[in-house]
Amino acid sequence: MSFSENLGKAVRVHRRKVYFLGGVAVLAGLQYTGLNPVSSILKTPGVQNIENRYSSGGGSKDHLPGAATPRGNSDNVEGNTVKHQGVGSNAFAENISSQKPDPSGFDKAWNKNNYGAEKGK
Repeated sequence: MSFSENLGKAVRVHRRKVYFLGGVAVLAGLQYTGLNPVSSILKTPGVQNIENRYSSGGGSKDHLPGAATPRGNSDNVEGNTVKHQGVGSNAFAENISSQKPDPSGFDKAWNKNNYGAEKGK
């Protein structure tokens, strides 16, 4: 038996399986090329409006971000964690570290004894 005879026999015996695999192959090809038929069907104007309102409130169009985003701009989904503002940054030195009170009296003696410096750690 040749290859084509074996293939013809396999198609006749397993017709539903061959059609199923063909459909899977077509959908996989569409997904790979970016022409996803399922997502375009589900993206109705109502869904787009909900996505825009949700993302303008600090979310993202397709997931909940790990950080808050600016309110009112549905296209800006970048969080505020991109710019470092913690200890060691210029923003911390200019705005927050000056709010820490200087130790006096007992605190200076405690810090000097425990940490080796009067200002603390």
